Amino acid sequence: VNNVHIFNPHTLSLSPLRSVVVTDNTITAIEPAVKQPLPGEVTIEGNGGTVVAGLYDMHGHMGDNQALLNVMAGVTGVRDMGNEDDVLHTLIDKIDSGTLIGPTITKSGFIEGVSDYSAATGELASTKDDALALIREYADKGYWQIKIYNSMNGEWVPDMVKEAHDLGLRVAGHVPAFYRADQMIEAGYDELTHINQIMLGWVLSPEEDTRTLFRITGMKRFADLDLNSEKVRHTLSLMVENNIAHDPTAVIHEYAMTGRNGVTNNAVIDYIEHMPISVQRQAKSAMLNVADEAEDEAYRAAFDKILATLRLMHEKGIFLVPGTDMGGAFYLHRELELFEQIGMSPAEVLKRGSFDMAQYLGHQDRGAIEVGKTADFFLTPGDPTQELKAIKTIAMVVTQGKFFYPTEVYPEFGILPFTEIPNITEHNQ
Repeated sequence: VNNVHIFNPHTLSLSPLRSVVVTDNTITAIEPAVKQPLPGEVTIEGNGGTVVAGLYDMHGHMGDNQALLNVMAGVTGVRDMGNEDDVLHTLIDKIDSGTLIGPTITKSGFIEGVSDYSAATGELASTKDDALALIREYADKGYWQIKIYNSMNGEWVPDMVKEAHDLGLRVAGHVPAFYRADQMIEAGYDELTHINQIMLGWVLSPEEDTRTLFRITGMKRFADLDLNSEKVRHTLSLMVENNIAHDPTAVIHEYAMTGRNGVTNNAVIDYIEHMPISVQRQAKSAMLNVADEAEDEAYRAAFDKILATLRLMHEKGIFLVPGTDMGGAFYLHRELELFEQIGMSPAEVLKRGSFDMAQYLGHQDRGAIEVGKTADFFLTPGDPTQELKAIKTIAMVVTQGKFFYPTEVYPEFGILPFTEIPNITEHNQ
C-alpha cells in the first residue's frame, strides 16, 4: 500500500509518506514510499491518503448484513453485547470460514432476570443458581464477559460478579430495576452500559421502574439535573476509584432525543444522500413521540446534559468506550464524532476507537499499523487527525488477510459510493 500517511496512536500524529507491506495477514515492512516495486509485488496506490488501524464498535448486536457493512466502514472489530449463542456461533463460523465478510467479534454473554418485562434476547435466570450456571456456560464457550440486564435481581449481582471474575470473565451491564449505578459498582461491575442507566439513578425515585420504556422517556428529567450535586459527584468518584469503564452509546441517545419527524437526523446527515430512499425516509422518522414544544425542548436539553455529563466523565479520567447499539458502521463514525464533542481531539478519538479498544479487549496484535502486527486497517483519502469526518469516506479496508474496496460493495446495497477504487498494479515476476 504505497504513498500513504500512517496514523500513529502513540504520538497522535501522521507519518511522512510511507509504503506498508502486507504478506498474507501480517504487516511485514514499513518503508519509504516505493518508486520501483519488486517483481511479484502488488501495489495499491494510496495517493497521499491516510491509513488508520481498524475501528471497534463496542456495543453491537450482529447479523449478516451488519457484519459486512461494518467492515466496509472500517469497523473491523465488534463487541457483541447480546445475541443468541447459536446465532452468534454460526455468524462467527461464517466469518472465520470466509463465507461472509465480517469483523472480528468479541462475545458478551447476555443474562436477564425473569419478569413481565424480560428481554427476549439471551438467557433468562429465574434463580441465582441459574445465573451462576449460565456464567459457567459462557466461560466454557469462550465468552469475554457477561452482560447483566434490567430484570436481574440486584441481590444476586455480587455473587454473579465473583463467579465471573473467578472464571476470568469481566462484568458489564445495565443497572437492574430499582437499583442504582453506585450499588452495581460496589457489587463489582467492571463497566456500566448506556449513559442513561447511570443518570436515571440521579433523577428517579426508588419505586420507578426502568424495565419499561420509562428508562427512555424518563430521560426528560435530565434537563434539570445539577451535575454539581452530591449524588452525581459520588457516583463519578466511585467510577474513578474503582476504575469503572463506561459504554455510553451516545449516538442512540442523540438519535432518539433530537430526532423529529420530517427532519433528517443529525446522526446521519453527512452521508444520508448516499443511502437508498428507504433509509433516507427512515432518517426523517422520530424514534420517540414528542407531544408538544415543551417536551421537544426537554428532550433536547436532556441530550445536552448527557453530553455535559460525558464531558465531565472524560475530564475526570473515566474510560469511555465507543459503542452504538445501532448496528455500528456509519453510526460508529457518529459516535466517535460525539466523543470529539466532549473534549477529545480528532487524533485522540482515532486512538480511542482503534488502539485503545484493541488494548482493552486484549487484542495485542491489532490497533496499530506496525511491523509484526495483523494487517487490519483502512485507507481514507483525507486526514482524519485534522477533520474526523474523513473516516466516512473509505477507499479500502484490509482485514483477515483480505483487501476490500467499499466502492465495489456499496452499489449492491443501493448505496452511492464515496470514493474511487485505488489503482492496483500487479508487478510480474
